[in-house]
Amino acid sequence: MILFKKSLNDWSIQKKLIYSNIFGIAFAFIPVIFIMVTYEYFAIRSNVLEAIRVQADIAGESSAAAMAFRDSEAAQDTLLALQGVPDMIEAHLILSDGTLLESYYGKGSKINKPSEEFQASREGKEYLTLTTVTIEKPIFLRSEYVGSLILVSSLHSLYTRMGWYLFIIIIAAILGFVLARMVSERISKMITAPLMNLIAATQKVTVENDYSAPISADSKDEVGNLSRAFGEMMTQIHKRDLTMQQLAYYDRVTGIANRHFFEERIVQALGNAERYGTSCYLLMIDLDDFKIVNDTVGHHVGDLLLRHVSESLTKTMRQNDSIFRIGGDEFAVIVESTSDHESVAQIAQKIINAVSTPVVLEGNKVKVGASIGISCFPKFSSDVQTLMSTSDSAMYLAKGKGKNNYQIYNPPIV
Repeated sequence: MILFKKSLNDWSIQKKLIYSNIFGIAFAFIPVIFIMVTYEYFAIRSNVLEAIRVQADIAGESSAAAMAFRDSEAAQDTLLALQGVPDMIEAHLILSDGTLLESYYGKGSKINKPSEEFQASREGKEYLTLTTVTIEKPIFLRSEYVGSLILVSSLHSLYTRMGWYLFIIIIAAILGFVLARMVSERISKMITAPLMNLIAATQKVTVENDYSAPISADSKDEVGNLSRAFGEMMTQIHKRDLTMQQLAYYDRVTGIANRHFFEERIVQALGNAERYGTSCYLLMIDLDDFKIVNDTVGHHVGDLLLRHVSESLTKTMRQNDSIFRIGGDEFAVIVESTSDHESVAQIAQKIINAVSTPVVLEGNKVKVGASIGISCFPKFSSDVQTLMSTSDSAMYLAKGKGKNNYQIYNPPIV
């Protein structure tokens, strides 16, 4: 039982539904088939017994005169007529005084004298065994008892008909089970199809982080309710993931990518440059005099200024360049797909021009500058840390040279 339960737990829901339906039908049909077979057995047996009784009546009427006159030859002729009766084993005519007048033995039967219990009697008797039926019929001529007829018949025809009946029942049951399995498979597929869709959608989310798999929920049953609830849950999880991604990778004040995103993106950019044999430039930007703005007009205006600077940088940069806010008033730009300092210098100058333009925020005219340090991979650095430190050094060099300018890192001459 434990092994069966363990095996059952390993089955799919579709397989469980199919076999539960088949077993349910089987258990429902067992009593029905038992009742049908039992009823048919007694019905056929009744017909067989009735046919034997009819033969006994015919033989009894035909042999009455022969028994009254003790005519052995006429009695023999009467009993020979039983040759055409199927399953007839033997027949005996016993006179009223107990004398055996004549006997008939069917083909293959043993010649035996009737037992004493079958001696002449005015009362009719019937004896039934598993294989034979014996009928003792009293015979009267003009109301005078002249003797008894004893017929012994085989029940072979009964069991033959029952055998054919059982064969038909078995064939019908097999066909019924095959049809039940086919119908059960179709129904179970209809029931489990939404569950398979849920499994596929779950795997897409867990393996590919793809929430686009459609979840159909046309039915109004429990599975349909589960599908709709699961779809709603997936939508909420997707929204939550997007929110978490926004919080994890994007700056809350400016809306542009943050330092966490920058650290992943710079590794990817250097990998691309190394793979394709190109250069990657990193521009580290520090806003000049931003602290003065914060201290004079407040942090709220300072946040508006940071947002304005982010928008200016986004409009200035090329589409394939990446912009990040990596600190309070520090920004970073990753420039790929360029191989000369002049192009990067032009980008840096555009940034300075865009950032240093005065702007009015909530009635306050504010102005900041931008000190930019530029470094190149793989020319001046071999990894992320070196690229960042060299661009930082160039940025502080720009600040030392009066702010609001850019400096390209040059390694010290040894």
